[in-house]
Parts: sequence; C-alpha cells; structure tokens
Amino acid sequence: MSRQRLHVIFRKAENARFLSHLDLQSTLEFSMRRASLPFALSEGFNPRPRMSLVSPLPLGYTGEREILEIMLNEPVPPEEVLIRLRATVPRGITIREVIEVPAEGKSAASKLHSASYLVELAEPLEELPHRLDAILARDTIEVEEDRDGAIRHRDIRPAILSLEADGSSAFALIAGYDRGTVRPEQILDLLGISRDGISITRTEITGSTQV
Repeated sequence: MSRQRLHVIFRKAENARFLSHLDLQSTLEFSMRRASLPFALSEGFNPRPRMSLVSPLPLGYTGEREILEIMLNEPVPPEEVLIRLRATVPRGITIREVIEVPAEGKSAASKLHSASYLVELAEPLEELPHRLDAILARDTIEVEEDRDGAIRHRDIRPAILSLEADGSSAFALIAGYDRGTVRPEQILDLLGISRDGISITRTEITGSTQV
C-alpha cells in the first residue's frame, strides 16, 4: 500500500477564530470524513485519522496560512483533495492549497523554524517604532511563565528574530522556535500596551512547508 502525506494550507478567520485547538481538529476531521478521503488510521484500541495541526493557534487569533498534515492510505491528486475539502469545511475556514510532501521522515511539527505575526493595536501609538527598537537593543529579556502551577523564568530575546513597526498602529513579529519561542502578547506586555481590542494574525509558519 502506497501512503501519501499531504499538507493542507488553510485560513482560520471569522467565527472560526474562537474554535479551540481540539475543536478545530474535530471540525477538520469531520470535514475529511465528509470528503470521503482514504485517510490512514492510528494504531491502538481507538484508531483515529492520522492528521495533526503543525502548530496550535491560540484562541482568538486569525491564521492566514495554517498547516494541517494528513496521511492517506492511497494517493489522491492534491487538486482533488482541494476540491473535496473546500466543499466540506465550515464557514470561517478556507482551504488555500494542498501540497504533497514526502511520506517518510519526520513530521512537519518537528521541523518548525519560525512563525510570523501581525499585531494590530486598538489605538495608534506614535512612539511604537522607538519602543520596538528599544526591545531589540536588549541583550536579554527575562519573563515569568506559569507552567502547570510552577513559575519559571526564561529569556525570550533569542526567539525574537524580527520586530518591526507597521506605521503607528501595528507591528510584525517573527518568532523563532529553535530556542523556545515568544508570543505576541509578551511583546505587548513589554511595550506596556493593554491586550484589549488587539487583533493578532499569524501570517505564516516556516520550516515545515515553504508556502
């Protein structure tokens, strides 16, 4: 049996922004079943379709080019998968592309390099470029994180690969994954900006599929 691995590139927006990670996985699984795709199943007492989201998207974020990795039991032309899934996904999820990748080897999630974000502020901040430059000028940026009730300290500076203002009302962040990562909310906290009314879009994920 010749298995096939595909990357489904999709947009998550509108009301779909408020689907949790597990709800999104369930929604996409249901769409795959409705599309009658010959997906491969996991082993064990409760077999599930072999599919995974490359990087969970936090609740409330828009995702422009999210990646779902799926494994099929038999080859199906990517353009056929595209047509079938476009007909079955709910409103708020848009299938952009379906790309065939090598069936063997590590999963896409294990090869993440970076993620790009656009953060739009609720109100303009004239000194935004200067504040971002001040963050980039720092050698270390230590933050506190709560992990399962335990507080840990971590330097997030190595994970900030790029940080640029887009006028006075938005900024773009490229966050690395090689040495931990950094969340847009952490940058907002460093800037002293409230999270209320903020719009965050993940525009791209790199390292797993260059699209």
